Amino acid sequence: MQTQTLGNIDIDRQRVDHDLATTDGFNFAEQYGEFQSGLPWKSCMLWSVGGEVGDGVIAHYDRTLPCVPTEYGTQLDYLNELITRSFNTEHMLFARLVLMTDNVLIPHRDFVEFVEDPIEARAAHRFHIPLATDETCLFMDDRTIYRMPVGQVWSLDVTHLHSAAVLSDTRRYHLILDFADAPSQDDLFAFPASPSGGIPAENIVERPEITEDEREALHNLSGVLSMDTLSQVAGIVVRTEYRKDGGEDFSWRTITEIARRGGDTEVIDHLAKLREHCTLRRGE
Repeated sequence: MQTQTLGNIDIDRQRVDHDLATTDGFNFAEQYGEFQSGLPWKSCMLWSVGGEVGDGVIAHYDRTLPCVPTEYGTQLDYLNELITRSFNTEHMLFARLVLMTDNVLIPHRDFVEFVEDPIEARAAHRFHIPLATDETCLFMDDRTIYRMPVGQVWSLDVTHLHSAAVLSDTRRYHLILDFADAPSQDDLFAFPASPSGGIPAENIVERPEITEDEREALHNLSGVLSMDTLSQVAGIVVRTEYRKDGGEDFSWRTITEIARRGGDTEVIDHLAKLREHCTLRRGE
């Protein structure tokens, strides 16, 4: 599994906008606050195992049940059509509409909470279909920054450190689909997929290297770091990584160094637990 494009699907702008307007009356769940710095990352469950909207935390659903549309999904004719004509829903576990604006996600790994699940119930593939986006909407795979245009279908290796950012007040909407494993990844698609074998060069955002003065300026945030400001300080660091190349594992290394210099043992201990939660193991 690797982060790559799978192809393109036609998007009817008028019908997408109609469905997105319909969701204004939906209750979008706000989860995973520990991963974020900014306005809430929101999701709405359109298909789920068991058909319940639920709380949106995928570890909280019974993944032995069949995946069917929720009460929200049944109201979105075009997005349902997009899902069923593009994917084999027999293997699907979840389909979420995700809204993100003026926010960055701390680099993290996903699916770490499912390693002991039976294969047929284990989330193994994550696909993104951008529906509304612009140039301020960015993604990170390890240290590579890239963009996903509307209509491209992406497969993400979420076992890598990854992140997302919207560096403006743009309302970015994506369909995010999670699938159980199948004998072949081709069994998951109903469109002519053509995997790119990695992140295409034309999608990659080139960044200048961070200077030592800029790195030291970030480290000096230790003077204001506390449990009250940790989310904001982490957000500054992650936003910086989207604009400057600081090397491997830049955000976590930098946040950890800021905490070390600050010397607040409560912050240091909390950050160590947060890093383990985000990157190594996660309880339900």
